[in-house]
Amino acid sequence: MTTFKPTELFGGAITARLPTSYGDVSNIREVPDHQEIYLDASGFSSIIIEIAERVSQPPTDQEALKFHFHDIVDEHDTSKIWHTDTVQLPHLPPNTPCYTLLATTTPPPATNGNVRAKTPTFTAVFLTLIRLVAQSTDIVVTVNVPHISGHQEPLDGEVNFEEGKFGSLVEEGVKIRDEVWKSLEVRDWGLFGGGVDGQ
Repeated sequence: MTTFKPTELFGGAITARLPTSYGDVSNIREVPDHQEIYLDASGFSSIIIEIAERVSQPPTDQEALKFHFHDIVDEHDTSKIWHTDTVQLPHLPPNTPCYTLLATTTPPPATNGNVRAKTPTFTAVFLTLIRLVAQSTDIVVTVNVPHISGHQEPLDGEVNFEEGKFGSLVEEGVKIRDEVWKSLEVRDWGLFGGGVDGQ
């Protein structure tokens, strides 16, 4: 059973409840200042929180959601977006535009039988886009759930996205995403430069 703990992000300017088994990647390697990356110590899943300049082109929020998704996908991978939706985060100002998608990415088949260790057969991606209009900022939260051959492989028939069957690993990703939704809070709006309290 996954347990969660309050976690300070970006020096405490943002807080959210993250799994206790996830570790801060910046403790082992350099991470860009605009990102926070947490990795499952007992698996391969990860959480990335990124602060980005607000995307104004493409013009619509739904297109911006897909823009951010395609921005993180390896150009050689095959990707499919299964579902998009709007979501309300309770600790953000009312009417803050927030959007979410569920997608999968699949790496190209190995050539000459050269399968790299820990290459996923596919990765489930839960992406949440938080649009802070007054701050000209997009916050992008991504939960990545790779399925690695030989490691916690789903049973035959356990995963079928068209039928809404996600399997245990992806269901765990849903729980993590939902906990971030329920808990994410901006404590210091000055992080975004303007210092405007969410308005």
